Amino acid sequence: MTHAHDAVIFTLDDIQRSARDIFDANPDAVVKYRLLREVFRAPRNDPKLEQAKNAGVSSKWIRLLEEAQLPDGSWGRFHSQDTKKKTAFRTTEEAIERAFALGLEPSDEVLLHARQYILQVLHGDAQITDRYEQNEAWPLLVQFILAGRLAQLDPANKMLDSFWSYWAEVANQAFSSGSYLLEDEASAHLRLSGKHLPQGFLESQHALWILSSRRLASQLEYALIDWIWNKPDGIRYLRAPLSIPQPRLIGYWLRSMNIISQFSCWREVCVHVMNQLWDQRDDHGMWDFGSQIAQSIDFPLSESWRQRENRKIDYSTCMLILMRRFFD
Repeated sequence: MTHAHDAVIFTLDDIQRSARDIFDANPDAVVKYRLLREVFRAPRNDPKLEQAKNAGVSSKWIRLLEEAQLPDGSWGRFHSQDTKKKTAFRTTEEAIERAFALGLEPSDEVLLHARQYILQVLHGDAQITDRYEQNEAWPLLVQFILAGRLAQLDPANKMLDSFWSYWAEVANQAFSSGSYLLEDEASAHLRLSGKHLPQGFLESQHALWILSSRRLASQLEYALIDWIWNKPDGIRYLRAPLSIPQPRLIGYWLRSMNIISQFSCWREVCVHVMNQLWDQRDDHGMWDFGSQIAQSIDFPLSESWRQRENRKIDYSTCMLILMRRFFD
């Protein structure tokens, strides 16, 4: 259920005060950098920001990311894991998400290299190494998956124009009855691409990243985000219920919220849950979702989770970054 009438119970001052408490505890470099950049919004020429970024780049997690990247800009398979091969990252998509979690930006070399790889594949100058799936729509889905990651890395790229138009038309037809109907989405795909997608793809993170790269009509956007928000299994491939955050899935939930928050109506849809989460802080104003989270590359940010306090710092940093967006 959407609570559009709810008012946010936390303020920008509350968020920055909590972030200051973490910063003053002298956390590891990645945490410092993300707080300075995404909560305090330090200007790019701020010496503290530059110092924190330089220290973060030397962290063991970012070194692992850099060392595992292949010369072509990928980290091996793009979307589907090769279970017979032991790698630092199961897929290139996973490595991209890890890079963002560690505070890297699209302009940083690791992600620039990944972006160039995606563009080469989309242009037909390179191929992904994933196993070909026995599905007539697989080549089309690969294009959507690649375009979705391009939208995450370079949302203004002109190559996304045709992908956005396709998905805007799919969304229009899927909600043409007033609510989402899978058969209407499937019909749109058949009409636009000649391919059968009986399970749809509009709920996928890739379609949502593409749609977030341009402005949708406000009524359609609200219908789309409200539908995703209330789906019991959330966004495809992430599978974290959005309206009922589960501690074990908090990494996937935060990643889902990163997508949802690209749409202008996100505050209206999720304010009730965000207020609940604000009330779940401990006596020190921190969050702790426990150590038994599902396997997720969103954490840790700190160099080690051997100390519970580092785990709380990492969780709290990510929550504060998300809540800071309410005031943009």
